[in-house]
Amino acid sequence: MPGSVSGLHRWVDRCCQIDRSAFLPFVVEETPVGWIPKAHLRRFWEHPRTFEVSETAVRLNPEWTLPQERTEAVAQVLGEWRERGWVPGWREELYRVSPAFDQPPLLLMERAAAPLFGVCSYGVHLNGFVRRAEGLWLWLARRAQDRPQYPGFLDHLVAGGLTAGQTAREVALRECHEEAGIPESLARRCRPTGFVSLFMEHQGLVKRDLLFTYDLELPEDFQPHNTDGEVEAFLRVPGEEALRIVAETDEVKLNCNLVMIDFFLRHGLIHPDQSGYVELLKGIRHPDCA
Repeated sequence: MPGSVSGLHRWVDRCCQIDRSAFLPFVVEETPVGWIPKAHLRRFWEHPRTFEVSETAVRLNPEWTLPQERTEAVAQVLGEWRERGWVPGWREELYRVSPAFDQPPLLLMERAAAPLFGVCSYGVHLNGFVRRAEGLWLWLARRAQDRPQYPGFLDHLVAGGLTAGQTAREVALRECHEEAGIPESLARRCRPTGFVSLFMEHQGLVKRDLLFTYDLELPEDFQPHNTDGEVEAFLRVPGEEALRIVAETDEVKLNCNLVMIDFFLRHGLIHPDQSGYVELLKGIRHPDCA
């Protein structure tokens, strides 16, 4: 294995690149909870009853003091934006909007709209792996070609958004069944291992993800099968090959690279004697999205 992990650092660098001068804070109850592109301010000016736009911030109308009131007001705007084609990939799934994960949500928002406001999206990613005599092998999923984002890219065996009202473990178990056909008795063996986070400019928007990570050791004879149509194929590759794919190619869905790097670090596929180890370990958890 090469002594440097520079090929992995490009993902850390990419996932923290942002020109904050191109965005304004999105403020709810005097609390910044997101980032809105200055190029999109016209959309917010069209709804003065809902948003107060100034040179320094976009504020949700402070008259609404209850989360339900805010949720309904924003949903009405988003419904109009959806008709105008401004909210692609509508999911009918609500995300929580809060200053931090362990704080009560200030409102709920359609999942597909979260990037438009630069609010933090919470998710769950599960590393499915097999322990063999020659080392660890990692299961990967090839995303279906009809997926609205990253069609055909490599993904985790199991991953999903953290829907409002659900726990991370509930999401992990749900996605184990839907995405990989993992029996519940086996899925319940998964264990939480922490999180990775990113804060970056992506396609003109602010992408902020906090992804809770799980590991699940699978039997050698286990064969995943997809039940929701979102996966084209599954691959089981040696850990070293998975590391090479992340380091040398762009085949993996963007945020999955950080989760896989975390897996490599925790399981010793990357070790402290390699140049850049400490910076890599620090870089997979962005301080402004934790």
